[in-house]
Amino acid sequence: MTAGKRLCFCIFVTVNRLPLVFFGILLFGAVQAQTVSDTIRYLSYNSLKFDYTGGSKEVHFRTVLSAYKPDLFVMQELMDASGADRFRDSVAELVNPDYAMAEFVEGYDTDNGMFYDATQFTCVSNTPIITELRNISQFHMQHLASGTHFYVYVVHLKASSGGENEAQRKREVDSLRAYTALLPENAFYWVSGDFNMYDENEDGYLALMDDAEPGYFVDILADSLTTTWNNAANARFHTQSTRLDAFGGGSTGGMDDRFDMILCSPSILTGDSLYIIPETMKPIGNDGMRYNQTINDPVNAAVSEELADALYFASDHIPITASFVFQYETPEDTTQDTTLIIADAHLSTLNLYPNPATSYIIVQAPFSPDSWVITDMAGHTCVQSLQSPSASTFRLTLPDYLPAGCYSLQCLNNKRIAYATFIKK
Repeated sequence: MTAGKRLCFCIFVTVNRLPLVFFGILLFGAVQAQTVSDTIRYLSYNSLKFDYTGGSKEVHFRTVLSAYKPDLFVMQELMDASGADRFRDSVAELVNPDYAMAEFVEGYDTDNGMFYDATQFTCVSNTPIITELRNISQFHMQHLASGTHFYVYVVHLKASSGGENEAQRKREVDSLRAYTALLPENAFYWVSGDFNMYDENEDGYLALMDDAEPGYFVDILADSLTTTWNNAANARFHTQSTRLDAFGGGSTGGMDDRFDMILCSPSILTGDSLYIIPETMKPIGNDGMRYNQTINDPVNAAVSEELADALYFASDHIPITASFVFQYETPEDTTQDTTLIIADAHLSTLNLYPNPATSYIIVQAPFSPDSWVITDMAGHTCVQSLQSPSASTFRLTLPDYLPAGCYSLQCLNNKRIAYATFIKK
């Protein structure tokens, strides 16, 4: 068949790792550039002195990571290289065989580790920023599909209240800012970890936000917080402690501190090739009703009983998470006359809520669809309708027989296709 001929088709493909079923026409000819958005999940977690023995905590960390399935995550309080190797072998690789660990740099005190899906990322370098207590890690990363370079900083700052400890945290932040000030203009970067800070007036926190010099950070949750963080008004942002009783060397007192944070560069808030989805930033397992309580008692409304128990036994911290989007153009290829393309298909995305869902979802499409289909992540059709919802925003009831899991919804109208993923609980 020569270039330019058409053939009717029904084909299953994946776009941005989402399974889609398209009906249309195949055109033999050149591939046209398309904009692709790749959404990835990031997680930051203080492991509470994870060493070469594992401390019988591996099963709990596997439960947490399996529930969230991050594409990229960092751990604090890995005791040494043997503890990092143990975490890689007994936790990370058992959750996802594609997880790789970045080069590990051992410091004076506990250390940080970077783990990533090697099919999506590579670690260019791990540069330790030396402070008087623990190293701050600078991970130079690259997103493989887009080629985008970015920097992830991981901190575990000096613990405890009091003027001397606050002053030491400020000196550690100054060391970090000396490195971020040297990054290229408009570089993409963020910092996460255990900051051990108590309020927005602490000198170290103010130094992170100081925009008088390049390399500053933005706290996208700042406007949602009161000045002092360890109070009931900020309960939904707290990340420590998961326990009331002491065990395993962790802190006690229940959930009452916002120690763990993700702070972003201004470029990630304003960029289009890499940006954060602000509403996805949250501590896993915090349902806003934990103030001075454990993470698993009373019953946790945000996560399952199994996950709440895993968070309780794994660490005195809960992880904080966020989703980032890498947006890029696929390369144009005009050298092959036999390349298959989807002709005249216009792709866009849907807005869905609630997500995760239980019995229904509200769908907001960029057009009024003629039909829709729900597939599982292997591309198998689970539910479909050939009837028009008659509006671009509509309620879609999820059948009882649809098991819990991750699904893709596709809405179609002539040559237009809109899609999104959702989770059914």
